[in-house]
Amino acid sequence: MIALLKVEWIKTKRTWITFVLSIGMPVFFFLFFSGMELSPDLKEQKMLVMSYMLTMTAFSMSSFGFFSFPAMLVEDKTSYWLTYNEHSSVSIWQYYLSKVIRVLVCFLLSILATFLFGAIFRGVTMSLSRWLGSAALLLLSSLLFLAFGLLISQIKSQQLMTIVGDIAFLGLAIVGGSWMPIETFPDWMQKLSKVTPIYHVNTLVTDFAKNAQLNWQSLIIVLGYAIIIAALALMIKNKTEVK
Repeated sequence: MIALLKVEWIKTKRTWITFVLSIGMPVFFFLFFSGMELSPDLKEQKMLVMSYMLTMTAFSMSSFGFFSFPAMLVEDKTSYWLTYNEHSSVSIWQYYLSKVIRVLVCFLLSILATFLFGAIFRGVTMSLSRWLGSAALLLLSSLLFLAFGLLISQIKSQQLMTIVGDIAFLGLAIVGGSWMPIETFPDWMQKLSKVTPIYHVNTLVTDFAKNAQLNWQSLIIVLGYAIIIAALALMIKNKTEVK
């Protein structure tokens, strides 16, 4: 297992530019937009900046789920690294666990970076329990991003996989309210937003940060989406392997 983690560390160093951009781009957008006057009321301005920090953190994390995670899996298939592990003494669950740990580390660094920039440069303040609770809920929500990544990795064409990842990544973020409050959308689009998984990730985290209360409905919906998408991905994977 340690050897597998060392391999993942080496692969991460080789793609450090992608890693930095995946964290840096959402942080840049957060700093750029949060520097504007979002509300004439100072208290509301602070709440909007805090909410924007949290939604941009989720947006940053989703980039690893929609792009990095499926790219890792496909690269291992094409380079026969997966085949090698399947025929080695290493258990296949250890191989997949090393991949998940690598992505989880990326998630943690996304949370840490965005939170630090929010606190230092935008004066976001919360109690320690709310900081930690928000981070924990973001990590729990990352199961959804991993499920999406697993599903996208089942696409055989790498070009098509990239296109689908782009559309899902940006489309769900915009419609889900990561970039702007859904209240600014038309009524029909607001209804669409409220059934998207990213909307419920954002709602789950921002509600907790604002009120220190867990939105059970959004939590159940996020986990439900994660289970359904992961099950669909595994079903497709099993059918493909049988053929």
